[in-house]
Amino acid sequence: MQPQSDPTSELIAERFHRAMTTTHRRLGSLIALKLDNGLTAPQCYILSMISNEQNMTVSRLADKMDVKPSAITVMLDRLVNNGYAARFHDSKDRRVVLVQCTDKGSEALLRIKADVEAMLKHHLRKLDMAEMEQFVQTFEKIAAELSKDD
Repeated sequence: MQPQSDPTSELIAERFHRAMTTTHRRLGSLIALKLDNGLTAPQCYILSMISNEQNMTVSRLADKMDVKPSAITVMLDRLVNNGYAARFHDSKDRRVVLVQCTDKGSEALLRIKADVEAMLKHHLRKLDMAEMEQFVQTFEKIAAELSKDD
């Protein structure tokens, strides 16, 4: 016997999905307008990961993104060519390729982070403090649940 579906939770899930999709698409477009010339949102994401862990190996970066190292190569090439990241060999093992964020990359990330935070504050101002706190706590709870698989 199959468990019966709950129409209320299905409707809530559908509404949540629709709202998340709209928010993600719209915020993505707004953020793209704030990016440095020649820097795409996926490159910004990679740059952020590199920045959080200086001297990251390309294979670790690929693991974190759940892709093969070859899939990262083209985006890394662009980041390196535009001066946002640097690639070099490990001094102990020349086969290991390390990546780090350059000063230009760090400055770009700081500007983008400030722009994104200002944009989010602008849109969250529609909520009062209690609603904002509840929203963020609920969203953090969902994020924590989704992160359990990592």
